[in-house]
Amino acid sequence: MSLELLHALCSMLELEWEAATHVRDRLAVASLGAFSVIAFCGSFRGPELFLVDLHGLIKYGEEQLISNGIEYVIVPLLGRFKTELGEQYHLTPMVATARSGLQIKMWIQRVLQVKQEAGLSRGPAFVGPTPGSWAYGWYERELLERFQQIQGRKPEIIPHDVAVLEEYRLSRSFRRGATYEAKAPGTQPDDVDLANRWRTFKGAKGKRPRLAMRDHYADIHLLIPALIRFSVNM
Repeated sequence: MSLELLHALCSMLELEWEAATHVRDRLAVASLGAFSVIAFCGSFRGPELFLVDLHGLIKYGEEQLISNGIEYVIVPLLGRFKTELGEQYHLTPMVATARSGLQIKMWIQRVLQVKQEAGLSRGPAFVGPTPGSWAYGWYERELLERFQQIQGRKPEIIPHDVAVLEEYRLSRSFRRGATYEAKAPGTQPDDVDLANRWRTFKGAKGKRPRLAMRDHYADIHLLIPALIRFSVNM
């Protein structure tokens, strides 16, 4: 998953968004866009995006968050496990607009807008197209279909000899691509470690690892500049 491919995907989804009129279609397009930019700029594995909590996303989306003149957003993941502090959010700050032009806040706001129109304010932010449908399979299928279209139109991004259905997977492609792009000037190794701290927490199996931060907004406030640096350089 390259930054160039993600931009091509977002351009395709932008055209679909402009053409969509039905709430269901608008929600599908907005969800694919938000899912992709969050997964990439947050260095997430695909399955982790299904922990993004809609109520928390709305809560933080109502605020204008700025650090050192840089606007950012908060993506809250709800821990589906019991910790010594109870079930709670893991907060991931990301820049509103990345250096390359990726519009993280815009896609999130579109999801929230359509969810509001549909009367939805609770539960996972990313779900399947119909109640009870398998969200993971739908997102992977929809994204891979678009990758194949991009391959047909722009082989300089995905060469014709690449087997898209074999080489790209929701479980790994976004995080691998983000890690590769993070080698660009301006991103330090510590920035990558901070971006990946969610996995450190998960690996502790419900017990807090020995980190120099907590996952509440008030506690991570001083770390915001460092935490958003990873996504700024995308």
